[in-house]
Amino acid sequence: QTAPEIQLLRKLMRTEDTKDRERLLEDAFTPKEKLLVKGTTENAEKALTGEAPEEEKAMPDVPPPDFINACKAVMLNFGNVSSDNQDVMKKIQTIAAEAEIVATRIYGKGMSPQEQQDRAWKEESTSIFDLERMELDAMSRGEQAP
Repeated sequence: QTAPEIQLLRKLMRTEDTKDRERLLEDAFTPKEKLLVKGTTENAEKALTGEAPEEEKAMPDVPPPDFINACKAVMLNFGNVSSDNQDVMKKIQTIAAEAEIVATRIYGKGMSPQEQQDRAWKEESTSIFDLERMELDAMSRGEQAP
């Protein structure tokens, strides 16, 4: 079966109206609550005792990073196809730009690497640079880092 992000890209490629594309993107990117929970024994026991089953975090049908990666992959794989008009490439670039706007509207602006590092410092969590250093230290001792 075709990945959801590819299905969305195909649908968007066939949609001419910008507003219709935005509606499709909003629907695909908006996190949705699951009506059903996993059929695990823990959830079944909780249902018998009247407790609420463990709920999963609301997820979108198509996560925006997956969609953007699909757009990049299509442009990478088909970017060398020569044609008199570059309509396909321009349309994918337009769709990717629209997707970024919709995703920013839903999730807010992303953080720059500096902002992520500052947040890690303020929260006293481990930064990627510290993790890399610990991994390299472990490798130099002949150990494998988790």
